[in-house]
Amino acid sequence: MTELMVNNANNAHPLHQPPAERGRRASRRRFLTVFGTAAVGMPLLGACGAVPDRPAVAADRKGPMGGAQPRVQASQAASPGREVKRTSFPITAVGLTWTGSPRGVRLRLIDRNGKPGAWQKVTAGCPCAKDPETARTKSTTPPNRALVPAHGSYGYQVDVDSGVKVIDAIAIDAGTSGTKGRPATAATPSNSAASGTGGAPAFPPAGVALRADWGADETKRFTADSSESSPTRFTRAQAITVHHTATPLDDPDPAATVRAIYEQHAVSNDWGDIGYNFLIDRQGVVYEGRFSGTDGIPAHNARDEVVTGFHTFAFNPGNIGIALLGDFSKEKPSTPMRASLVGLTASLAALHKLDPLTGITYTSPTSGKSTPGPALGGHRDWTSTECPGSAAYLDLSAVRESAAKLVR
Repeated sequence: MTELMVNNANNAHPLHQPPAERGRRASRRRFLTVFGTAAVGMPLLGACGAVPDRPAVAADRKGPMGGAQPRVQASQAASPGREVKRTSFPITAVGLTWTGSPRGVRLRLIDRNGKPGAWQKVTAGCPCAKDPETARTKSTTPPNRALVPAHGSYGYQVDVDSGVKVIDAIAIDAGTSGTKGRPATAATPSNSAASGTGGAPAFPPAGVALRADWGADETKRFTADSSESSPTRFTRAQAITVHHTATPLDDPDPAATVRAIYEQHAVSNDWGDIGYNFLIDRQGVVYEGRFSGTDGIPAHNARDEVVTGFHTFAFNPGNIGIALLGDFSKEKPSTPMRASLVGLTASLAALHKLDPLTGITYTSPTSGKSTPGPALGGHRDWTSTECPGSAAYLDLSAVRESAAKLVR
């Protein structure tokens, strides 16, 4: 179950908002209308109508750790200003979107008793975005975004430098995923992938946590008129791009972090889905990202074409985005994470006949523009960004070598 709680400046109920604002929020919130919520995979009644074709998750499908689907709650505020925003639920993370300096935002968390914590500097994370050709709002540069852990706080407050404007904030309770914070179906990665033994791995690798396994609420992919907010588009795979989420390395519940990223991407960013095709946590668990159908084959259709994500602005179609959960500016990925990255990229390279060691000429199917780049690279190879972090980026040469040994 998912609950929407809108927290605006005067704490007004959404039905009391001006019609224009009410309509905007109704569109942004997918099926999460002010009239109620729905069980995962079940249509909402009344204004929303029925869920259209390709139902994604059966109503009785188990969630992370084999139990019930985690309860996810969110409180969103447009242009939140500097006043304190309180919630009635413990916050897993605060998602912020702003314009201006990437380091021009500060945030402090508020505990259950209303006591504020220390101000902390917020640094923009991976600059993911839809391509200009498919985005509702045309832009040559995506805004800054960050997802800040909130550790069960009950509110937050933001402060900004001159010239900075926070255009959106969302407080997310992503629920819990059990004692170890990992889906029950996830397998421990094999170190043979990193050593180059055992031949090219088949795609998909064993043990991938599918969307239902990590608790994706598929209603978030739909608008209030029952249509998909971002209909799936498939194209030939041309490249594999590695990102990092710029979240803490010592994550106690990675599946909850994936749900929080999904909430921010699908709802707050108004993309209708999570932007990455895959995510990998510190324990090496691989998570299915962007929805591609109900056949159980992540990121692809039956013709082995890849679904377009929202991870590398202007280079999304045909580009497979893999996000490492954590901040790898100074620390390299863990051994299990790296083994899974090698195994996943090798299986994708084998499937799409890509050589991880070579360069390519990427041609956008939407704009027709051609750009040179690596077959297996980092986000910074395509645009000006620190992603996937300097330590992870410097390690990519070794990842390419290991993946290439598996493919050949």
